[in-house]
Amino acid sequence: MSLDARFDLPIFTKTETAMHLGLPPTTLRYWLQTGALQAAEREHSSQATMTFASVVEAHMLRQLRVAGLSLRAIRDAAIRLRSEVGRPYPLAWKRLAHDGRDLLMEITAEGRDPSWERIRDSQGGLAGVVELGLEPISWAPDDYANRLRLVAYRGAQVIVDPRFSFGQPILERAGVRVEDVVDLARAGESYQVIADEFGIETTEVEALVRPHIRAA
Repeated sequence: MSLDARFDLPIFTKTETAMHLGLPPTTLRYWLQTGALQAAEREHSSQATMTFASVVEAHMLRQLRVAGLSLRAIRDAAIRLRSEVGRPYPLAWKRLAHDGRDLLMEITAEGRDPSWERIRDSQGGLAGVVELGLEPISWAPDDYANRLRLVAYRGAQVIVDPRFSFGQPILERAGVRVEDVVDLARAGESYQVIADEFGIETTEVEALVRPHIRAA
């Protein structure tokens, strides 16, 4: 069986994943430790463990968290969804908008955690929360995600796509690697100099650098 970069190639460490998604690292670690998320096994914590598919799943769980669902409720829902859908990476699957969402609706109906009530009573309800999470995702013919726009980079269209730059985040319109921009900023170059170097806007440079500053 040939390898699929979306599922088989770890691209980020846990720390990098949390930063790119705008998640507290402790939240991501909790989901991984409890089985809500899956990651590759590595000998050292500094090695990449998160595949593209697991990053997409973390993005979807983040959406539930932003909507107000508790960590425990998200954990329970993700574990049950993974068990009952019967396929790997169900949160990175396009049919989540239908099959998986229906199962999540059942879980919310049974959920005793009061945070489920907040989602059910919010504008658009759970269906709206799921649709909002799916919006930044593009899909391959097999109905699995093949591109994710990172919503943590406000003001710039930053994507992760395993087909380009080995899955590292890039500014979509220019094909510029986020890492290259951030490296120049860390070296002390002004945003204007960096923008001129890559042919992008200073506002885009700021948007690319901002999440890294916050993480630091």
